[in-house]
Amino acid sequence: MPKRKSKIRAPKYHRPGKIYISPDGGETVYEQKRNGDRGRMVSQSQMAQDIEQLQAEEDMNSIYSIQLRRKYPALEKAWQKYKLIWNMVSSED
Repeated sequence: MPKRKSKIRAPKYHRPGKIYISPDGGETVYEQKRNGDRGRMVSQSQMAQDIEQLQAEEDMNSIYSIQLRRKYPALEKAWQKYKLIWNMVSSED
C-alpha cells in the first residue's frame, strides 16, 4: 500500500474573538477588520445620530440656501413657518 502524502498547510492566522473600536469615545462602536480598518458599525448612541444628522443638514444654513429660498418663494414661505414654529417651541422651554 503506497504511503499517503501529507498535505502541507499554511499556518492559520486566527484571532479569537473580535476587536471593537470607537473613534468618538464610545458614542459609535465599530468592529475592527483583520487589516486594521474600520468594519461594520455595531452600535450608535442617540447623541452620535444627532451629530450625524446635524452634519447632513448643515447646508440648510448657508449662503447657497438663502439664494435657493430667494429663487423659490414656496421654499421661503415654508422656511418662515418653520422658524415661527421653532421660536414658539423653543421659547416654551
